[in-house]
Amino acid sequence: MGSGPNAPSIMQTASTRISLFWSRGSGSIAVDMLYEPTTLASVARVIGESLEGDYGIDPGPLFADLNIDTGKFLRPGARAPFTKTDELWRKAIAATNDPWFGFSVGARAKPGDFFVLGHAWMASATLGGALGRLCRYSHVIITQSGDLVLEKHGDSYTLVETYPEDAAKPQKGARDAGFVALLKLCDIVTQDIVRPTSVSLTIASEHASTRYDELFQCPVTYGCEKDIWHFDASDLERPLSGSIPEVAEATDRIAENYIESLDSSTVATAVSRMLVQTLPSGKSDQDTVASRLHRSRSTLQRQLSAEGTSYRDILEATRKALATRYLKEGDRSQAQIAFMIGFADQSNFARAFKRWTGVSPGEYEKAA
Repeated sequence: MGSGPNAPSIMQTASTRISLFWSRGSGSIAVDMLYEPTTLASVARVIGESLEGDYGIDPGPLFADLNIDTGKFLRPGARAPFTKTDELWRKAIAATNDPWFGFSVGARAKPGDFFVLGHAWMASATLGGALGRLCRYSHVIITQSGDLVLEKHGDSYTLVETYPEDAAKPQKGARDAGFVALLKLCDIVTQDIVRPTSVSLTIASEHASTRYDELFQCPVTYGCEKDIWHFDASDLERPLSGSIPEVAEATDRIAENYIESLDSSTVATAVSRMLVQTLPSGKSDQDTVASRLHRSRSTLQRQLSAEGTSYRDILEATRKALATRYLKEGDRSQAQIAFMIGFADQSNFARAFKRWTGVSPGEYEKAA
């Protein structure tokens, strides 16, 4: 849920996406400038329950201070601004003075806390199917997310969370909540203890602890570029006794419709968010963006066309929005702005900006 010292993460990244749920997640500052990401309101509720039940701290003053509407807590599918949840997370960590607060929050996670995704999880035919749904429907938890993929390699599966080069990684506390929540959900649906065979974490080695060893019950490597969980294929492909195919299909449809309702042009918005993350690196061509959104180029073109737009239109609009924002802030040179929005040089940026606005970047900045 937020991006404080412990961003909320209960499900967001399958561990980290799970992390994004409880935390601030994978978005960049630039993304936050253009969009107001949201999380399920139940995230704030669970943080409050942990404060009160585990630490004897009344969460009421924190909710009031942040103007968080507690009336949404029990309303199915209700959402809260990402920034508020992030700040709540930060204040909660400070109030408890406990660097492992995320473990307490994650331990309170229940399937119902994840709205329709929780029901789809419980009805899945296999644990692999449940994790696949987590990858597909992570936007139910948070509308801003990184790349989470479940892949099979021979007799094993890997759950991989990839962070864009310029994106802020979830805070450790939020990640902790995500780790604990994900494993708890696995235990609930399998009615058994299923653990990874090995785990690689982006968490710095200075945070290595027996608490992680006890949680994962497998070798843990720290300071990695990606979060990677390895599972035996037999554990993920074993049929689950609680599987209800009809419910799984129904909840899939509900989850898809719910995600679409969060934005009238879901695919276009996803492309724009991805561009904000990738433009500074120069890796913002259509093929790369399509791949990072887990689509082929042709599929992406077809979906954008159905929404009445195109990749080129979104690229132009995103560059313009970022450029005008940066110029208004006035703390970056035009050369820096040109680089940050993916132009090879300042002159090309200046010509494009005048085409967009009718004035030069210098004139716009002066007027602002």
